[in-house]
Amino acid sequence: MKLTVEVPKGKTLYQVLRDRGLIRSAYCGGRGICGKCIVKVEGREEPSCLLFGPFKGEVEVPDQELVRKGEKLPQIPVDENLKGFGVALDVGTTGVEAALFSLETGEFLDSYKAVNLQTSFGADVVTRVEQSRENYQTLRELLLQTVELLLKQFGREVSFVVAVSNPVIHHFMLNLPVKGFERYPFNLEVEEEVYLTGRELSLDSFPDTLFYFPPPLKNFVGSDFLSNFLVLEERSENFLVADLGTNAEIGYYTLNEKLATSVPAGPAFEGVGLFSGMAASPGAVYKVFFDGRSFRFLTIGGEKPKGMCASAYFDLIYLLKSFRAINREGTFTPNAPSLISQQIREVNGEKAFVLYDDGETVVALTQSDIRKFLLAKGAVFGALKVLSESRDGGELFFSGAFGSHVDPRSVRGVKLIPEELPPPRAVGNLALRGASLMLGGREKRRRIKELKSETQVLELATSKEFERAYLEGMEL
Repeated sequence: MKLTVEVPKGKTLYQVLRDRGLIRSAYCGGRGICGKCIVKVEGREEPSCLLFGPFKGEVEVPDQELVRKGEKLPQIPVDENLKGFGVALDVGTTGVEAALFSLETGEFLDSYKAVNLQTSFGADVVTRVEQSRENYQTLRELLLQTVELLLKQFGREVSFVVAVSNPVIHHFMLNLPVKGFERYPFNLEVEEEVYLTGRELSLDSFPDTLFYFPPPLKNFVGSDFLSNFLVLEERSENFLVADLGTNAEIGYYTLNEKLATSVPAGPAFEGVGLFSGMAASPGAVYKVFFDGRSFRFLTIGGEKPKGMCASAYFDLIYLLKSFRAINREGTFTPNAPSLISQQIREVNGEKAFVLYDDGETVVALTQSDIRKFLLAKGAVFGALKVLSESRDGGELFFSGAFGSHVDPRSVRGVKLIPEELPPPRAVGNLALRGASLMLGGREKRRRIKELKSETQVLELATSKEFERAYLEGMEL
């Protein structure tokens, strides 16, 4: 996309493009370290965050797919006498997904997903909280634009929306301050359920639509995670569940005890911030394997490789560990077999394993990618270890897009989960599924409030047990 841009003195090109929602993958928030805000200026590729005003000229911004089709959901039970159409909405840190239902029959009709436009201000909620000191209204407007964009895809008059999210996104949606998330102890402005119209939310295209926001739990554990409990308690009385995204939320459930916690896994599990990282969309490598002679891979949609999603990183790191191409600390070694070492070379100034290179597109795993992966993995391993020790963990579920493609062998091979836990079962987007259940029934909206009161939040920041488990989980 080519456009003429004017950058005033004291601002960067990145800031101007970001405020217009045109840069959606700069996970560092414009600090000049991720290299994901590259644009073409006068034919040259430049990091937009390093081009300072005054400047006026033509800029070419890479085309990015705004909206794509979402997953198919089952029919929902309906216990209210409602008419028209309703939408279940999962407002995530990186992505937002919406599903349309008939409120009369509970029939699923359609779904779409989009990148949360707030990602132009950083990939994680902590960065966005920092950015909100000067850019709160812009951040909120970008979030509302994302929601409005998705709702418009259905071309229907939507009368009711159930929106689940983590507490930071929840506060942005409700136009509430987020400064309470800057430091421990974290403070929520509202902890109860909220009903508002689109007009009250400033969603001008849906002024009469009623929006329901279930209560967040506490700290960084939100209604999106409580939705996991809401769905899974229908099929099991004893389980662990991990919703692995930018903000990883993990919980333990029995009839008599319910615990939840969150860890800042960073954007690695969303494929953000990695050299070839991308969401699980067409062109993403999602499976990597060795056929006895070479590394092979599968892409979503069978398309030409554009990058790798999280499940492929698990496969590739596990394979490289198995071939001793990387050691327990995640560092490339000189001991790799010649078949492997010929694919290890320097990429962007650091050592990397090149999975694919056709002269135009390079798909590679870099040394810094492995480091980010280990940081995310260590946090999740530590949380699972603390939650499961001295407890009968029952089944283990992985929810969210990450769990849909991940190979249990790779998960075990890179030590994401403690060895005493059973193999994880992928269960899809439970946040969206829980929102759909609440869309169809007053009883489910009552139940999620009960789950909030029954669930204790486990604070890991001050836990020595977590610190030890985190360090253990940093190893492969």
